Amino acid sequence: MISRLIKVVLFSLFFSNIFTQTYWVKYGWQVFQNAGDARIHALGSAGVADIGTSISPLFNPALSKTSAFHKLSYTHQSRLAGMINSDLIGFSLSTFRKPINVILLYEGLDQIPDTRNILLDFGIDGIPGTGDPGENNGLLDEGERLDTKKIKYFTQKQFGLHLSTAWDYKKYQVGIGLKNLFHSIGEFSSTGIGIDLGLLASTWKNGKIGIQIRDVTTSWQVWNNGTIERFKPTVTIGLAHNHTFKGTKLSVNGAIDAIIDPYIVHSLANNLYVFGINAKYDNRIAVRLGRNKVNSTTIGIGLSWKEISLDYAFLNEPLSSGLGSTHLVSISISPNLLLKFIDKI
Repeated sequence: MISRLIKVVLFSLFFSNIFTQTYWVKYGWQVFQNAGDARIHALGSAGVADIGTSISPLFNPALSKTSAFHKLSYTHQSRLAGMINSDLIGFSLSTFRKPINVILLYEGLDQIPDTRNILLDFGIDGIPGTGDPGENNGLLDEGERLDTKKIKYFTQKQFGLHLSTAWDYKKYQVGIGLKNLFHSIGEFSSTGIGIDLGLLASTWKNGKIGIQIRDVTTSWQVWNNGTIERFKPTVTIGLAHNHTFKGTKLSVNGAIDAIIDPYIVHSLANNLYVFGINAKYDNRIAVRLGRNKVNSTTIGIGLSWKEISLDYAFLNEPLSSGLGSTHLVSISISPNLLLKFIDKI
């Protein structure tokens, strides 16, 4: 199924490139860039080689083959003091020849003020149509004012779909992810498509190395006004290692990712690395710490039972950003628990 969709995507990209003019941009797929569950965000989003939940294929499609015990996951994220809200649902399907992982994403920002038409650009004398200095120059000059009654409000919404699968190739797990984006902002809207590739290998005892190439074919957004935006590929290389202390129920997993972003000239101090540490006791209680790509400290906790797990993450954004803090709450359940609940209704 995914292979057929990929052929359609490549065919569409080829003919779009022939007949249309495109622009290279840096932003536009934020619903995917900001996505993740509370567990992975608490670990600084270092998830390329980390086996976690049904959300993990967002960070490496090769993880689609290693399905988590809790196969259904829901996450709510609140940023900018509740102005931006995001929701994410992920689940795995095992009824196909190869595993299929499905992730649904949403991000919305309401009540954005539109101030484009509030300037009374009448010039210095404040009277329209006189042609005096400053009239209709688009600047707030002396004698002019703003009409706050003309402020209008609009919304921005992004909906995303991520489908992925994986298979074994020699000693590796190889994965591919197909993603689709619908973006609306005010009266404008766009649709986008893209492909991610992933690789996962167990190169030493209790250790893994992973590689993700995001937007490998360059992802696209086609707007209803005719504008086409393209996004360059990003490569992330990750390492993860798990250590269990003998004679105890305590284990520690550490993960680190190196991000190769074509838009950023990297140095050791320029957001090149993200990392996370996950300490678990009896596979039931987890304490997490990390650092993400904007140099924010991330912390979180997790509680897990036989058929359900709860996770919380707190992201302390840099003071200079003015973004405040971010809270995430995730719940993951097994399909068996869901079926039991449905039977009781």
